[in-house]
Amino acid sequence: MTAMGEIRVPTWLRRALEAIVVATAIAAVSLLGGRVSTAQVVALPAGAAGALLLAPSVLALGVLPAAWPAAMAATRSDALFGAIAAFLIAADATVMLAGGPVALATRDQTLPAGLLAVLLAGGPGLAAIGAGQLGSPLGFGRRAGAWSAAVGAVAGTAVLVTLALLG
Repeated sequence: MTAMGEIRVPTWLRRALEAIVVATAIAAVSLLGGRVSTAQVVALPAGAAGALLLAPSVLALGVLPAAWPAAMAATRSDALFGAIAAFLIAADATVMLAGGPVALATRDQTLPAGLLAVLLAGGPGLAAIGAGQLGSPLGFGRRAGAWSAAVGAVAGTAVLVTLALLG
């Protein structure tokens, strides 16, 4: 007999935590490693160069938090709760870990690098969650995860191409 009972974490939260760790690691390390997030203000290059610097973090935050919980879930509610929690927590962690200021080339504004990545990944993340729920009959499982990953990647790429063309 043990003195303390074991802590049972819900399945959706376990899958969300797995996606959080991977998405945050990729997003924050790509921003820090690409020297986009430093102590000094960094000028984000205009055009394709700026979009390529942000691409790993935007795609990691737009695809992984939605696709992994949906693919590994056993119920629709597990997939939905896991994907929403994974995106929100990974976004918060990325903003905290990669908070160096970035100056946008077309504006006289500075934003934290992590916040810029989260803002760009918000639309693709929501599209990926919606695709996982609506693209498969059950809303969970491998097919839902595949729909989430595909739609999130296409939407994230569209955001980055738009950024490259406008920048």
